[in-house]
Amino acid sequence: MVKHLRIIALCGFMGLFFASCGSKPIEGTWVEPAKEDGIVGEIGFTLLKDGSVVPINMGYSEFQTWEKVGKQLIFKGQYTGTNPHEFSDTLNIMELTDDKLVLEQAGYTVTYQRK
Repeated sequence: MVKHLRIIALCGFMGLFFASCGSKPIEGTWVEPAKEDGIVGEIGFTLLKDGSVVPINMGYSEFQTWEKVGKQLIFKGQYTGTNPHEFSDTLNIMELTDDKLVLEQAGYTVTYQRK
C-alpha cells in the first residue's frame, strides 16, 4: 500500500514539474507592430518581474501593475484623460509563444510581438 502511495505521489510531482516547464514566460516587452500610416508608432507595454508595467505609447491609459491568473492577464492602472479614474482590465490569453502574445477581450483580439 505504501509503495502505491509513493508511486502516485511521484506521478503527481512529475506532472506538476512538466506542466511548469511548458509554460512560457510572459515578462518582457510586447508591442503591436506600427501601422504604415500611423503617427504613434509601436504601441504596447513592458511587463516587469516585480508586477509593474511600463506602457509604450498607450495614450491616456497608464498601466501600473499586471498579474497573470491562469489564462488571463489582468492590468490595473489609471486613466489620465478628461475623467481620471482607476481601472482594471482582464484580458484572455489566447496564445503565448516565445515571440507572440495574443490577447482577447469582448471579441476584440490584439496580437503583440516580443521586442
